[in-house]
Amino acid sequence: MSGESILIVEDEGISALEIRKCLESWGYQVPSVVDTGEKAIQEAFRLKPDLILMDIFLKSDLDGVDAAAIIKSFLDVPLIYLTALDDIEILKRIRDTKAAAYLIKPIEEVELHNNVELALQNHKEHQKDILEEKKSGLEEVQSYMRSALPELVTTVPINERSVFLSRFVRVFEQNMKPLFHKFAQKYSNDQFINLSEDEKLKIYLSWIRELYENLGFKVKTRARGDRGVMTVKKCSWSPSKPNDVFLCLICQSIMQLTYSWTDIPGNTQFNTTTGILNSVCKFDYGT
Repeated sequence: MSGESILIVEDEGISALEIRKCLESWGYQVPSVVDTGEKAIQEAFRLKPDLILMDIFLKSDLDGVDAAAIIKSFLDVPLIYLTALDDIEILKRIRDTKAAAYLIKPIEEVELHNNVELALQNHKEHQKDILEEKKSGLEEVQSYMRSALPELVTTVPINERSVFLSRFVRVFEQNMKPLFHKFAQKYSNDQFINLSEDEKLKIYLSWIRELYENLGFKVKTRARGDRGVMTVKKCSWSPSKPNDVFLCLICQSIMQLTYSWTDIPGNTQFNTTTGILNSVCKFDYGT
């Protein structure tokens, strides 16, 4: 325990007061106590707490389960439900929100204390596992890209470059497409093919940005309605040769290929501006 912040969502004043008193006596911070689902969402986004204690039956348009579903769609935060009823239908509803625990009122102090500590600890371990998995995946990506694009790639004879590029694209897809879909699964419980075009675009832009950043590029992405943009301000493959056509063709091939994995209508459009000090490349998606 190290002063983690806990948001309390409880519409019974006495219960809220007792829970807050217990949490603070154990060393936790309670920056806010709210009594409606709407306020719970607002405070969760504002505070980004380490844990949420959520009463299920709230006197508001949104009950605790509805509020939790919205919060969990945007924030990776552990959540413990509090309720006075042990209802099988409620259990079915909360399943998708992946709560850390489900406590029946009246709640014993020992039970609350143990579940709070366990939820926080499990979440820390989960985040650590994700970080290690991400690190491992990025190492695989970087290792593959460096082997596929050695420093002497530009020495490939011109008459052999089309063959090299075709082979590169084929091997790239075999290695990278599974990692892309694995990345997408972390953002949605639904299959990627069933997502809306806006959701697909956001996931794709996050993935391609992360890929290039971890290869040493300086990039920026943004979504504009049904179109996306990625700007490359620093090329780590050939910093001394910003006009190397072959490396640019490889980069364009990567963009066109990976965007095709989204099944979003449209293509990628490439533009570059080269000055004395640097070269800036822009990729427009969905054009």
